[in-house]
This record gives sequence, C-alpha cells and structure tokens, in this order.
Amino acid sequence: MARRVSYQIFDMPDGRFAVTVTIEPDKTMVRAGFAAQSEAEAWVEGLRDIMAALGAPVSLAVPEYPGSLPLDDVLAFLRKAPTEAD
Repeated sequence: MARRVSYQIFDMPDGRFAVTVTIEPDKTMVRAGFAAQSEAEAWVEGLRDIMAALGAPVSLAVPEYPGSLPLDDVLAFLRKAPTEAD
C-alpha cells in the first residue's frame, strides 16, 4: 500500500530555503540549501514524479500556506503551543 507523502518549504534565517518531507507514518527528511524558492519547488516537482511512479501522492503539509513558511516564525509558534501537561 502506498504511503502518503507531505512536504513544506521553509524560508531559513540565512536566506536560503529548505524542504521537509514526511512519509507517513513517521519518516521525516530535510533537504536544505536551496538558494531560491523556485529551486525548492523544482525539487518538489521531481519528488512528485518519483513518488507518482510508486503510487504515493505528494501533498502540501499546510495547504493554508502554499508559499514558504518563515522557519523562525514556525519555531516561535511551536514554542508557545500548549503541551498536554497544560
């Protein structure tokens, strides 16, 4: 059975871009060092081609943010998120 694959592009603090890819249920990989968002998007398109051959759909992890997410903002949000102990 094919697994779902999701990705998100992040705008890194150094001005470069990174892509995180999660293969359900629990494998996450990061490809970093893209100089432009368009390079990261092209890499994702290559990933789509490969995964389509395996029958695994690739989708955006956070569809509400189709562009890149600023990593610093995401980390700040995660740090503020309540935990189960709260």
